[in-house]
Amino acid sequence: MTFLLDPYAARSCPVKTFNAFDPGTPKPEKPLDESLLEAFSGGSEFRESMLEALCRGNGVIDLRDEGHTPAETLAAMDAGTPVIVGGRLPVDVAGHRTGSPDALVRGSDRPGGRPGYWPVRVKPYRLLEEQRNAKELRASRLASPTVLEPLPGYRFRSYRQGVLLELAHHWRLLQACGRSAATPVVGSIGFDNHNRGMIVWVPLELRFLRTFSRTSASGHRLRSALERYDHEHGFRVHVAQQAMTREPDDPRPPAVRPIRVPECEWCAWWETCRPRMDDDDISLRISKTPLDVRELQTLMGLGITTVSQLADADVEALLPDYLPLTAHRDRSEARLRTAARRARMLKRGVALEKVSVEPIEAPRAPMEVDLDIETDDGDRTYLWGVLLTDRTTGKQRYQHFSAFSYLSPSGELDLAIDFARWLLRLVDKHPDLLVYHYSDYEVVHLRRLAQRSGHPDLSAVCDLVKDHFVDLFRLVRDNFVAVDGLGLKVVASKGAGFSWRDEEPGGLNSQSWFATAVDGLNTAERKAARRRVLEYNEDDVRATWHVREWMERLDAEAREDARDT
Repeated sequence: MTFLLDPYAARSCPVKTFNAFDPGTPKPEKPLDESLLEAFSGGSEFRESMLEALCRGNGVIDLRDEGHTPAETLAAMDAGTPVIVGGRLPVDVAGHRTGSPDALVRGSDRPGGRPGYWPVRVKPYRLLEEQRNAKELRASRLASPTVLEPLPGYRFRSYRQGVLLELAHHWRLLQACGRSAATPVVGSIGFDNHNRGMIVWVPLELRFLRTFSRTSASGHRLRSALERYDHEHGFRVHVAQQAMTREPDDPRPPAVRPIRVPECEWCAWWETCRPRMDDDDISLRISKTPLDVRELQTLMGLGITTVSQLADADVEALLPDYLPLTAHRDRSEARLRTAARRARMLKRGVALEKVSVEPIEAPRAPMEVDLDIETDDGDRTYLWGVLLTDRTTGKQRYQHFSAFSYLSPSGELDLAIDFARWLLRLVDKHPDLLVYHYSDYEVVHLRRLAQRSGHPDLSAVCDLVKDHFVDLFRLVRDNFVAVDGLGLKVVASKGAGFSWRDEEPGGLNSQSWFATAVDGLNTAERKAARRRVLEYNEDDVRATWHVREWMERLDAEAREDARDT
């Protein structure tokens, strides 16, 4: 059977592959090219800027113009061109592959001194995280992409493995046409290095991806991106082949069944898959912090497909069969118990409930600061918003340190330093002051900026974190369970009864509003977007104050009930 799969197939839902090749499945009127998703979120401009930077180097051939053929790319590789931008690779009919990397960089030559190449992809997100003693990765500046230097102290984020699967696809295409380098290495350009751009080189045979294993005593193994890709691509080839053998009205069950995953939100096949699912399907109804696909498949194999079935299930009886098949996840048993509790809550119509027995006892202070930051789509902090509460007088004041412009690294630091100096002066006046935030997002950004700059004021604020900062999310996580997760929007609205002024509050939406505030068509549009961002940020910090007040009321009510009994 002749068919081809693109680089996104191995990282995407296999049901999409089945739908695409099953003759009995109606095709969507407007299929969405997955490569466009990143463009919609601002990735297109970033990609073009990084490729333009590559093109400014020496020894680069730019083949991005439409109309060129794979033969031109092959000729450029055979000539030993150092960097090829926008090349097209020949299809691999035997391997059922097609695709074009963003760039090709000459790497380790093949036997006989023949040129060999590594594929490169550009992605609009961060790829790295710190890890002490890590030394497997290398990096190149865009001005000299063929010069690979050590990148100690960093590892590739495993949850970004999708880009590695795409690159493994391109690596197999290079192998098929005889132009792959002697060593299997792939490169990716992300938001690391503060958007100035660098190529992060990852050995495809580096085993760091934790996956399920039936043969391992632990239930999981570390596999390489290449092993992971070969498995996923091979499975989708199997699914496509099975689909192509079916008749339009085939009575046989499909090779794969739909399971709701985050990808469904933008998938053109969702309208096809949704009618095939039970309205009470677990993956449909438990949509926040859900079980992963393997966990759901394990439950389905045990005869549990709906929320009602899970709510009524005997978890103790399930565990002996369930745990060996889900050992790839940490806390697998706890995750199942939480899912079962959520199922019971759904069946009872309860959105949020306290599960701890002891009082919450959220720490309070005479002077309190609620903190929330806003970042642009490049992860630069352009707004530090605070709600200052004097509990002795009951007065509150919202204040912000903001810059509605695309900040340079130094501009981002200047804004953070302004906030840091304000907070340090406040702590001098109120030594017992507490700063509240929801999750570690604000603290992570503070520490990142302090480490990057070494500025004493930022370092001094980081020193306050241990004794003066309170992560409300940790308190909520330790005391509550919610059907729709424990995000601030859920807890503040379902628990504390708080409501945002905006009808569509959310961090991603605020990035869109920020872009309008900077690039809006006219002054009125920019001003309205700026006001929308500030109101949203103010509501966020007021929400954390309301959550704190609500938890204190719960403790008071519990003490009152204890006295009555």
